[in-house]
Amino acid sequence: MGFLGKAIGIGLGFMLGGPLGAIMGGALGHMYDKEAGGQPRLQGGRCPHCGNAVNMTADGHCPVCGMQMMSSRPETNYDRQFVFYVSLASLAAKMAKADNVVTEDEVRAFDQFIRTELGLSVEERKIVARLFNEAKDSTQDAMAFARQFKDLIGYQPQVLQTMIHLLFRIAMADGRFHKAEEHYIQQVAQVFGLSQREYDQIKAVFIKQDNQAYQVLGVDSKATDREIKQAYKKLVNEYHPDKLTAKGVPEDFIKIANEKMADINNAYKTIRQERGL
Repeated sequence: MGFLGKAIGIGLGFMLGGPLGAIMGGALGHMYDKEAGGQPRLQGGRCPHCGNAVNMTADGHCPVCGMQMMSSRPETNYDRQFVFYVSLASLAAKMAKADNVVTEDEVRAFDQFIRTELGLSVEERKIVARLFNEAKDSTQDAMAFARQFKDLIGYQPQVLQTMIHLLFRIAMADGRFHKAEEHYIQQVAQVFGLSQREYDQIKAVFIKQDNQAYQVLGVDSKATDREIKQAYKKLVNEYHPDKLTAKGVPEDFIKIANEKMADINNAYKTIRQERGL
């Protein structure tokens, strides 16, 4: 079982509010039961204050000692990874609806992505599908999801850029890149605070263009050999799969992180051959 299945099995260590919390609550309503008084409570958990195994109330308090059991922010790497999953499904759903029409091809493309790229089980794919559909039908502005993700993750450029990379990957899953999808991804990148150079660097991995290898490394074609080597080393250091996982990218995405490293290595190899380095 991958990360997502484990996360659903044991519950969260924090209260996810805001627009993403609404999506999670609507999609994962089965995580809640009803107390005698009709109050929803999250099943499973052990209070860190009194040590009792209890069912947490919906506001995250222990019903035994009354202490707050869950934080309003993801304090652990595990929680941040769950935020990543909910955010990706929500942002992908809004991207599919960017032209106001969600086609069967777009839904199939997303399912293909989570099935083949992430290797999720049937049950895990059902969970992600619920998240996707809940976000698709939500009246919440897509950029509200992007802003909350950025706020919860904090200033971690590599994680934010990885999210943009994945949106490109999902958009290209059907072999086409629509203008509405590009406009949408650009908007998300702006909310994340990414520069035009950073956006173009990610786009270059998917869209063939002049000086593509240089763009993948984020350098100008007139850069010196030394500048190119420095850019390459910086990217290898920043986008090593282990480092991304430590920053909040789920382990299920390791395969994709390795492929991103391959893109960086291939770009550097192309430039070296071109320059005779």
